Amino acid sequence: MKREEIDNSLKWKTEKIFENDEKFYEDLKNIDKLTEKVTEHKGKILNSADSLYETLKDVEKCSREIEKIVVFSNLKKDEDTTNSDYQKMNQYAMNAYSKFYENLSFLKPEILKEDREKIEKFIEEKDELKIYEHFFDDLFREKAHTLSESEEKIIASFSPLTENPENTYSLFSNADLSFHPAHKNGEKVKITDANFTLLQEDEDRNFRKEVYENYYGSYKHFENTASSLLDGELKANNIISKLKKYKSARAMSLHAGNIPEEVYDNLIETIHENMDIMERYTSLRKKILSVDTLHFYDVYMPLVKSFDKKYSFDEAKEIVLNALKPLGEEYVQQAKKGFEDRWFDVIPNDGKRSGAYSSGGYDTDPYILLNYNGTLDDIFTVIHELGHSMHSFYTRKTQPFIYGHYSIFLAEIASTTNELLLLNYLLDNVKDEDEKTYLLNYYMNSFKSTVFRQTMFAEFEHKANKLVENGQPVVAKTLNKIYGDLNKLYFGKDMEVDDKISVERARIPHFYMFYYVYQYATGFSAAVLFSQKILKGNKDDVEKYLRFLKAGESKYPTDVLKEAGVDLTKKEVVQKAMDVARETLKELEKRF
Repeated sequence: MKREEIDNSLKWKTEKIFENDEKFYEDLKNIDKLTEKVTEHKGKILNSADSLYETLKDVEKCSREIEKIVVFSNLKKDEDTTNSDYQKMNQYAMNAYSKFYENLSFLKPEILKEDREKIEKFIEEKDELKIYEHFFDDLFREKAHTLSESEEKIIASFSPLTENPENTYSLFSNADLSFHPAHKNGEKVKITDANFTLLQEDEDRNFRKEVYENYYGSYKHFENTASSLLDGELKANNIISKLKKYKSARAMSLHAGNIPEEVYDNLIETIHENMDIMERYTSLRKKILSVDTLHFYDVYMPLVKSFDKKYSFDEAKEIVLNALKPLGEEYVQQAKKGFEDRWFDVIPNDGKRSGAYSSGGYDTDPYILLNYNGTLDDIFTVIHELGHSMHSFYTRKTQPFIYGHYSIFLAEIASTTNELLLLNYLLDNVKDEDEKTYLLNYYMNSFKSTVFRQTMFAEFEHKANKLVENGQPVVAKTLNKIYGDLNKLYFGKDMEVDDKISVERARIPHFYMFYYVYQYATGFSAAVLFSQKILKGNKDDVEKYLRFLKAGESKYPTDVLKEAGVDLTKKEVVQKAMDVARETLKELEKRF
């Protein structure tokens, strides 16, 4: 479908940011002037309390303008990725963004040259600076790990080399790696990363086996190459962490969000203590599929058939708003306003970017890209992305610009909480028993893929990193052994762990995001607890959750959660999520 054929009510309202493209380019021209004004503060930032304040205000003004042009150009580009005018627009915006932040590189080092006491004195002198206290707290945490200007430049100059393992892996996995085709009904079936999971859902077990063996056979063929690339990624981060005086590479990674390392360790320990849940779910799969031996090519085979029922977008909107009612009238009315004010770009069109996301900036509405086809999964996508956007809306409405975003550690919690509210709403209102079974399995599969699997990834990543820390070689045989043993531990006795699954670790791009994957599991666990509090708690629990949505970066992530009643520095949060998983599994087991 061509974009111009779609009704405007189903398109996002980008004209609220810039009335037209000409207005975008007018504002783009002003960015250079604003950037020049910021650079004029170089060497003068700490001359006085006034100069410090003026610097921060000029940085904010330019940042906000750049954010608007970047958001607008991204949205326009994604409406039709074949439109060269919008590709060009986006390149102009990103060039302005890069230039500004490159010119801003003097700011933090110049402030960190002074003692914190001088900043405190300025804050006492000028009330307007008080709002920046947490910003300065966070900035001065870096002082112990900030080297001299010349040393920092040397480290920065090596970034093309330290980024090389990830870049090479991306080329290897996305461009160079190919897979032998499988065969179905006498026809060759092409295997790609994009269709692998879908092919593993085929009812023909022999076909699934061939797909599985051909797919992982290619990774097995290049297991030494993949191991060397991961070794390079791990060593680069370990070297940088030592140079910057962190006690470990993991400590460096978690330091960015001030996340205590016990959050990581508690997650793994708690999952180990509840491994019977995953083992029982695996055994249930074996029972339902009626196989003598369960293999990894049986993992994606649906246990319950999904429903072909289609929902219009208006029907999806009604279901979503009803599911969100436990969050209170104010939240629901604002979500409803988001539908009415055209936050959403709903329908697929020629050239439109695939997938879904939530975007927007401090001075814009939230914007949500969808490719809505009317399935139940699409409704989950709507409420998920709306969760991101409502989180952004409340944060921007409540916080000043300096704290008007939220950390990656918190990013998936609000969206997943919304999904779980929808799931509970559907379970409470479903009349068809088969559909209820489908929903219960959907919930269990979410635990499997988002908590257990991501924790297994996190454990593998940490074990691989420990090899580097301890000066041990990072080679295919060792990595395969670690990954294979973890699969045996997580899936249990009913799963046949073969040598091919041991190279699955080579297909996971997140291992090049360095200590990132654990956040999927902690975020889902926090969302389970929040959803339970919202549904079964009291008005105060809902208010605490709304305060969480409004906190932004005004406090550190774990402190934001603690104030909302979710303390991830303790094991009880993940354990309570496991309790919900156990009850859900019990309900599911009764049905087979």
